[in-house]
Amino acid sequence: MTPPLPAHPFVDTFRSIWADPTLDGLMSTLRDDVVLIQPLSPVLNGKDAARLAFRRILHQFPGLRGEVAGGLGDGNLVFIDWTMIAPIGGRDIRIPVIDKFTLQDGMVTERVAYFDPTPVTRAVMRSPSTLLRSAAAQFIRRG
Repeated sequence: MTPPLPAHPFVDTFRSIWADPTLDGLMSTLRDDVVLIQPLSPVLNGKDAARLAFRRILHQFPGLRGEVAGGLGDGNLVFIDWTMIAPIGGRDIRIPVIDKFTLQDGMVTERVAYFDPTPVTRAVMRSPSTLLRSAAAQFIRRG
């Protein structure tokens, strides 16, 4: 039987960032050539694309945060089990997420997120204010 992977220091960094996410915090662990793969979005290549996407998400979902259940890793591979909490339509929508990170020198080179986007899309469709923020977020530019 293979022993379980040990806890990884990146898990605590991730936990701290997602407790009260800011654009600077979300960007702080990403390499310039990062690749981010997730449902509901095209693949994001590079830190500039990531910055724009995170800016839009934070605008669309004020109060977005995450709770980390745990994580483990070995060397440059880290898995984090967490719950994304998106305030939508007066309630907190909880989305279980598994993220797989590839690191280089402690910085993220790739993240693949695994989650079911259905609860988010349903909640957004029932929330006029979130729909308006979503539409407005499409006009956010780099800057």
